[in-house]
Amino acid sequence: MKKTVFLCVGGDARQTYTAQALTKLGRVYTYGMDDKGEDTIPLSSPEQLTEKADVLVLPLMKGDGLLIPACRNIKVSCSDVSPHLNKNALVTGGLLRRDQIEYFSSLGFDVKDYYKREELVIRNCIPTAEGALQIAMQELAVTVNGSAVLVIGYGRVAKACAKLFRAVGAQVTISARKLSALAEAEGSGYDATLISALADCLGKYTIIINTVPAMILDEKLLGVMDKNSLVIDLASRPGGVDFDAAAKMNRRVVWALGLPAKAAPMTAGEIIARTVTDILHERGTKNVT
Repeated sequence: MKKTVFLCVGGDARQTYTAQALTKLGRVYTYGMDDKGEDTIPLSSPEQLTEKADVLVLPLMKGDGLLIPACRNIKVSCSDVSPHLNKNALVTGGLLRRDQIEYFSSLGFDVKDYYKREELVIRNCIPTAEGALQIAMQELAVTVNGSAVLVIGYGRVAKACAKLFRAVGAQVTISARKLSALAEAEGSGYDATLISALADCLGKYTIIINTVPAMILDEKLLGVMDKNSLVIDLASRPGGVDFDAAAKMNRRVVWALGLPAKAAPMTAGEIIARTVTDILHERGTKNVT
């Protein structure tokens, strides 16, 4: 049976581990990476590819237009790699923009954004929470154990953070807009407060973790928090903090985007590889395990 051929292009350390994990499923070529996996086949140019790929694995697409984020000495575009894909190939990447999706779709490829997959979001919660804990330990002059921690929001990432910080001895409070979320938090043993009531209590927390991608910690709330407190914003763009006001008021804020890749790149890469595998199984690809 013909092995599935993967082409992994660009990205950071997690993309290297993604490629390495995919070698269990087929033959993996890589291009535009700083690090080379043991069992992958590195290319110095897409033209070196001796066979067309069944799957193109892109990184988180943070570049402009059709550019693919790659290691510092390489510029690579989607148009550079598309001629090296089989008809009806799977193109998958993270945070794909509309123009990128439209480009590959117009060529007849099946385009999937692995960052929109529920299983990836769930699996990423743990390295995100561990990354937040690591930031707190690095930034604070006190122990997390015994600290008063406020977690804003009560979605998957918030729940993972609350569980981990409580496990190391922090006193955790959940803040959310919905009374049902607060009731759930209380049922799990956390203190709970409405977001609308934060102005009355924000000053007592040493660590404030925001997971809501909307303006929550505005100038008013930043003004009532303790000057020694630390804000860790885990929300995706545009974040949940008035960063300009925080800078003017000398408040400590860490906007921690992409924590899984920074805190645990191997785990993050393996999570992406598992998600790509899930997508292939859904497509009915038979030669993957």
